[in-house]
Amino acid sequence: MNNSLLEEVKKMTVRMCFYVLTLFIVLLITSNFKLDMIYGILFGSIISILNFRLLAISIEKTVSMPPAKANVYAGLQYIIRMSIIVVVLLVSVKQPHINIIGTALGLLGPKFIILFNKLIIKKLIRKEAR
Repeated sequence: MNNSLLEEVKKMTVRMCFYVLTLFIVLLITSNFKLDMIYGILFGSIISILNFRLLAISIEKTVSMPPAKANVYAGLQYIIRMSIIVVVLLVSVKQPHINIIGTALGLLGPKFIILFNKLIIKKLIRKEAR
């Protein structure tokens, strides 16, 4: 894997760890720190990190292909990643010891991290540059 792409995957993994810790602290404060919620958050977070890595691998392969082949490959990879998410949510629904809301929070972690980075961090950097 490309070094810059590998660095982004590592950064996202570290940020996901902080995200999970933040969720655990919020659960402790709100008295919702239950085992099924913890399992759900961990389950969703691990899958989202693996899904993010799969995205990085598919992007790297896609850019080296001819446009027509890249379009088909990218579409199939998208379907595979979304299918993984569907399976994870179905497992979470079927298993009584995994909370579906916790799983969804774990799966949405990368989206929250990217939004936080773009909205909050980038605005702070712009204000300091003035």
